[in-house]
Amino acid sequence: MLIGRHGGREDGGKTEGRVEDDARAALERLSCRGMAMRRLGIASILLAASTSLMLLCPSPCARAQDFDLTVSPVKKELTMDPGGEMDFTVTLINHTQHDQELLVYTMDFFINPDNSYDFREPGYYTYSCSQWITIPRQRLTVPARSQHEEPFHLRVPSDAEPGGHFSVLFFQDAAEPPPGQGVKPSYRIGSLILVTVSGEIVREANIRALSVESDFFSLWGPPAGGEAGWPARDIRYHLEVENTGNVHLTVQASLSYRSKFGFGSGSIDLGEITLLPGAVRYFDGSLPSPPFLGVYEAEAEIRYGPQMNVFDTEKREKAGFWVVPLSWILFLVLLGVGAWCLVRRMHRR
Repeated sequence: MLIGRHGGREDGGKTEGRVEDDARAALERLSCRGMAMRRLGIASILLAASTSLMLLCPSPCARAQDFDLTVSPVKKELTMDPGGEMDFTVTLINHTQHDQELLVYTMDFFINPDNSYDFREPGYYTYSCSQWITIPRQRLTVPARSQHEEPFHLRVPSDAEPGGHFSVLFFQDAAEPPPGQGVKPSYRIGSLILVTVSGEIVREANIRALSVESDFFSLWGPPAGGEAGWPARDIRYHLEVENTGNVHLTVQASLSYRSKFGFGSGSIDLGEITLLPGAVRYFDGSLPSPPFLGVYEAEAEIRYGPQMNVFDTEKREKAGFWVVPLSWILFLVLLGVGAWCLVRRMHRR
């Protein structure tokens, strides 16, 4: 209040002015002390928080964030007889500036129809070969900026069932807990081990379903990127491929369409997948250059063979779809009706 009055009076002595100056100085000192205390408090909180984080997440967490490892081969295919044995190696390349300590273990896996993976403990699936693999070292270190070859041994039981048997050989950052402790590892990379046991082998795949959506209400084509929502044209396709044999297959797939009435044709390469026995995989997407008007026939083709790089067996399936721009047709009809009404009204005048 003294400050509020300072300079507001036209008469007053020097004593009163000094009192007001002294009060202002005292308040400024208190304010500075308060700011210093607040800064000290904030610094203490930050220090405590950082200390807590260091206690909860010591140096291994920082090392896990720098996980950069290449594994080769990504997929290893082996053909063996019952009771047979084989040595093989997996190449590890550490791209980081520090030594990389790794946990090594096998797991069973299954590929879901939506192409996601499920991993299970060794021996969970009947077609597993995880327990056939001998791991000499369950913990190893790959030096910084170096390449290392790790040996493994595989032995097929004498009573192994003919057909495909599978496992994934994982290399995980040792800073994380191993699987089975309630936390899913985030920093690991695997090599698929696909073993075909000789005997009565059945290689067979079928197209279980093919559908292509018809389009009636879009207003224009999709952007250059492809997929889009209404009002852009987005013609979706769905393809299901099933392995009905007893050995894994490497399958190539493609989809094409042509007009039965109308304009336009096109094709799309759907890529290559590994299909386990009894598994179904989905191919879903949008036609990259959808037609504008007509009646069309789509044809899916899958190719596979006796080996990973041989594709001598083909299967095909067809499905029809329509593209009729009803929105534009309705707009033109309404425009025509409006013009006709306007002309009639003008003639009556």
